[in-house]
Amino acid sequence: MPTFHTADGAELTYVDLGPRGSIPLLFVHGWLGATASWTLVMEPLARRHRTIGIDLRGFGESNAAPGPYRVETYADDLSALVASLDLDPLVVIGHSMGAAVAQRFAIDRPDAVEGLVLVAPVPASGMPFPPHLVEMFRSIPGDPARAAAWLGTLTHDEPSREIRTIMRAAAAAADTDAALENFESWRTLDFADEAATIATPTLVLAASGDRPEFARAKVADVIDGSRFQIVDAAGHYVPLERPDRVAQAIEDFVESL
Repeated sequence: MPTFHTADGAELTYVDLGPRGSIPLLFVHGWLGATASWTLVMEPLARRHRTIGIDLRGFGESNAAPGPYRVETYADDLSALVASLDLDPLVVIGHSMGAAVAQRFAIDRPDAVEGLVLVAPVPASGMPFPPHLVEMFRSIPGDPARAAAWLGTLTHDEPSREIRTIMRAAAAAADTDAALENFESWRTLDFADEAATIATPTLVLAASGDRPEFARAKVADVIDGSRFQIVDAAGHYVPLERPDRVAQAIEDFVESL
């Protein structure tokens, strides 16, 4: 995978697929994910669009990059990638924690973002987990058995071997300390007031099996004028479980811009 350097000198990896000339689509993965988490969505879209995926620092092939591993840092890293590849303007597509990064980037760089797609998103107000769930999440990084058990709860149907392989490989590649620091960052986010100022056209995709009412209330209803769509028979890892539906929703959204 090619690499680029951020403002603080960190070396991060990315993939860059598809034809030039159309508006670029930048994909941002979630916690314990990697660019590979988007593969099944990116491949069909790359037939018509330039599609870029980034391994955030601490994850995927960027797991050796130094911290901090915070949502705000990741948004700055997106700015560095956009400058490096001359991607402005673009559509930013984020999954889970990556959707929080996408919102932060859209706030910081409204000039660069022509559209925003938030898939099974972590809201700008963070995730108010009870103490037992906080401890559960903290126990996952660096423990393959716990990671596999947790990942097994994130799809609506029993995942295929291909999907299991992608999810487990991404989780295994994550740096443990980076994952723990990043978890504390996204669960305690507090910039909902700023998210309410986002004027960029926004699509919120929620999964039917992943508390869609939460995504509507905490994300879609916060961003005025956003579109809200539920993907049926899907869990939190909807980009892997229902990639055709996610890709089509993104295609339709981009065509409407």
